Amino acid sequence: MIRWITEQLGTAPANEVVGQTGLNLVDVRDLVDKGGNSVQAIRAKIDEGVKLLSAGLRTIVCCDYGISRSNAVAAGILARHDRIPFLDAVRMVQQRTGETEIKLEPLEAVRRALEGDARPTSNSSPTVLMTGGGGFIGTALRAHLADTTHVIAPSSNDVDIIKGATRLDMFAAECGAETMVHLANPRVYTSNVALGQTLSMLRNVLEVAASRRMRLIYLSGWEVFSGYAGELLVDENVPVLSKGPYGDAKLLAEELIQNFARTTNLNYTIVRSSPVYGAGSDRPKFIYNFAAKAKSGSKIVTHRYLNGDAALDLLHVDDLVNALARILNFPVNGLFHLGTGELTSTFEIAEFLVRTLQSKSEVTQANIESHVARIAMNISKSCAMLDWQPKINIWDGLTALIKNNSIGEHHEHG
Repeated sequence: MIRWITEQLGTAPANEVVGQTGLNLVDVRDLVDKGGNSVQAIRAKIDEGVKLLSAGLRTIVCCDYGISRSNAVAAGILARHDRIPFLDAVRMVQQRTGETEIKLEPLEAVRRALEGDARPTSNSSPTVLMTGGGGFIGTALRAHLADTTHVIAPSSNDVDIIKGATRLDMFAAECGAETMVHLANPRVYTSNVALGQTLSMLRNVLEVAASRRMRLIYLSGWEVFSGYAGELLVDENVPVLSKGPYGDAKLLAEELIQNFARTTNLNYTIVRSSPVYGAGSDRPKFIYNFAAKAKSGSKIVTHRYLNGDAALDLLHVDDLVNALARILNFPVNGLFHLGTGELTSTFEIAEFLVRTLQSKSEVTQANIESHVARIAMNISKSCAMLDWQPKINIWDGLTALIKNNSIGEHHEHG
């Protein structure tokens, strides 16, 4: 069970190595597997390991399971003995042991023991660490911030945040970011499995943000109100009522953030957005399905529920990223709603696309024997505190998509 980092240094669970001959142990079980270890205690373990290695002795760092305390201290020993940066030592430990999820509290304690409380020097422009930066909204936000903000957006290949917080923490340490914008979602985000993945990803993000004293901006959505049956203009004080895995995931994510803030020094802003559309995305799907049918002259079927037509408060991506940029620039915390405050029915959108595309498609309605949530976002707080207003109405936004040939090229069922 010994996992060798170098020929002379390894880690292991204590019960696998205690009592073996020919091994020299640095036993770190008297440290806690969370925050609270003193710098002096950590430094003593590091000094003990360095002394053994310098004498040419094979050294095993051991704790109960050989995962967090042992690997964190081993990285400190390696950094001090080989005179390499601590983050390089952590990478080597992870690569050689295969342990990707070393807890951040022991790692941070070891870093302090080696380096003190010094933080990376800030760039001349603000630095933001962004998850999901390659997605639809992330790409638009990075472009919007390009001239004013230094954005670090590691890909999922660089940092797979569902596998642990350590690599994300290393990126945060290297870039010295003051703020984290969390946009990443599971690729398939509407299943029960995705709900668990969403919370696991967020939990890792929260650990890094709290440990690094970074402000967190989290993009939630109108789906936290999807359990309501009827038409509502919702402000930040309306009780949440979710329905379905995606809405439940967003609701639980918000609760997790708020609970984390109660037990740590987390500084956060939660942004609830209405559905977002614009160039670079094929969502909401119905818009693109309707446009494809209009171009082919096929019949378009919209849905009429017991409480009326399906209707959405649709927000253009340019308006969303403008608001997010303002939130980044203003020291505002808490909860903010973004949208237009107005509902547009899917029937109206279908008819508009048929007229604009000069289509011969017939627009019909199918009756659905259930109720639907018709949620518009009350944006009064955002308008007042962010000096922000949505500028692109749905008809101008759809017209721009049509002119740019951004819709109507693909027809997907569902």
